[in-house]
Amino acid sequence: MATIDDVAKLAGVSKGTVSSVFSKKRPISQLVTARVLEAAKELGYFPNHVARSLAIKKTLIAGLKMPISTDGGMSAFETQMMGGVIQTCTKHGYRVLLDTLPEHDDPTQFSIDPVDGVIMLNPRQNDPRIERYGQMAIPLVLVGRPDPMDEAVCFVDNNNKEVGLQVGDYLLGIGHRSILFLNASSDMTVAFDRQSGLAQAYERHGIPFGEAIVLNFSRKKHKNMANYGYAALLETYGKRPFSAVIADTDRVALGVLRAARELGIAVPDRLSLVALSNDATLAQETTPKLTTVELSAELLGAEAAHILIDKMNNIEGVHQRIVDAKLVIRESCKPLA
Repeated sequence: MATIDDVAKLAGVSKGTVSSVFSKKRPISQLVTARVLEAAKELGYFPNHVARSLAIKKTLIAGLKMPISTDGGMSAFETQMMGGVIQTCTKHGYRVLLDTLPEHDDPTQFSIDPVDGVIMLNPRQNDPRIERYGQMAIPLVLVGRPDPMDEAVCFVDNNNKEVGLQVGDYLLGIGHRSILFLNASSDMTVAFDRQSGLAQAYERHGIPFGEAIVLNFSRKKHKNMANYGYAALLETYGKRPFSAVIADTDRVALGVLRAARELGIAVPDRLSLVALSNDATLAQETTPKLTTVELSAELLGAEAAHILIDKMNNIEGVHQRIVDAKLVIRESCKPLA
């Protein structure tokens, strides 16, 4: 079986150069890279990931903790964010291990994977997983801020309070007063931040926040996000007056649209709708085209991966970054007459 020394000899380069070609640890010219790869192909050489991991005492694997819905599907936000993580990790020679188990619902699912560091989505208030990774000295980066805030915890997040303020300001500014907010799970930090922003918008317009109706997703009550939007509108419409809905995700918005069709409610003529995520393809294909918030999911993933790679190289390093979100106005909202 060919070895790395054999490849180096045939390609006329050092053993370290061959290693860098496969690990991407340092940049190698295209000419030399091509020569090394041709030599490896001729000799039938394949890099031994396990052996290299043992030699450098690293797995060269980054963990991505991303629980998905019970129906097994991924949202556009999740797939785009995962793409950002994978692209960045690949450039630095890391594989990505995806873990979709819902460990925040079942503590027995908490696992110590063979990884050098972890990116974790959907942090919750007083999330015990943060402390666990700290105790194990495993580098951790959150997508979403910790609660309580901790200067020692790495994270990347959207400006979610500003998101709530921006969307609330827009809807109140075009005449809506009572808004149904289908928020995320109440123990998620993003839910608190967005609700705070919406309350600030109401205060800015001189309207009591009691005019708004805030509901929260329940993992026990709802099968998935689309079911949440569907059931919430069916259960709420007609019982309390509201003329606009803010949906936590585009899937929640799809559920709202389905319920609106069944109830004979025209969107946006009788009900305006905003989704706090932006699947551009989906938003353009719905009728009407959805007004959404662009969260830049791929950038969030890439930034999280950059921070994690820095953290894995320097465990003492701490980086906290905010990615601005922006409102994308399409057809699903209308001024209230």
